[in-house]
Amino acid sequence: MIKKGIIVALDVDGAIARRLVTRLGPIVDFYKVPPALTLEDPALMNWLLKRKKKVFLDCKWFDIPSQVARSVAAAGRAGVTAVTLHAGAGSAILKAAVAVVHRPRIWAVTVLTCLGPDDLKEVGFRANPLVQVLRLARLAQQAGVDGLVCSPREVGMLRRAGIRLPLITPGITHGGHVGSDQKRVATPQQAWSAGANYLVLGRSVLEAPDPAAAARDILSFRR
Repeated sequence: MIKKGIIVALDVDGAIARRLVTRLGPIVDFYKVPPALTLEDPALMNWLLKRKKKVFLDCKWFDIPSQVARSVAAAGRAGVTAVTLHAGAGSAILKAAVAVVHRPRIWAVTVLTCLGPDDLKEVGFRANPLVQVLRLARLAQQAGVDGLVCSPREVGMLRRAGIRLPLITPGITHGGHVGSDQKRVATPQQAWSAGANYLVLGRSVLEAPDPAAAARDILSFRR
């Protein structure tokens, strides 16, 4: 049975990230590290790993197969637990990532939660987000990835369509906190009830008066 848990997004600077991780203690063991933070604070990832925390390196790679494979291999050597690449990059790139030996989990991003129907039309996609997410989810599942990143609004649809991969969902709103650039969002209860596995939490924890209490509260909704 695939576990359910939370991943806290360290969308802050290194000093704040360290204080937050220390404050959250054993409540949270999985953290999303964005590309900007790896450049701003190169030592942070090893700092997390030394504290037995799992690292989700969210680079969302979209490049030629050989370069994606090199990046995945480097992440594996670094001890990263999971990485992301865009499912829209195509099956050849997805398969190149999956074929890497000693690799982290490969999570394929379907459609970013900041995109709505008009955004997709602007870049040439006639399909609405639901249709596009399902198309890319099927492509990624066939390519052998280890999980899918989607908005919580698509989780139920993907489960009904036979997608059995772990689903990782940003776009979680809790305690009045949600990113201004998020368009397809849901509550923790809605996401987990629909079949999500990992909730990626940003402002709902980062901006909470008591981040540890917020994380515990969200975890309490698991069933």
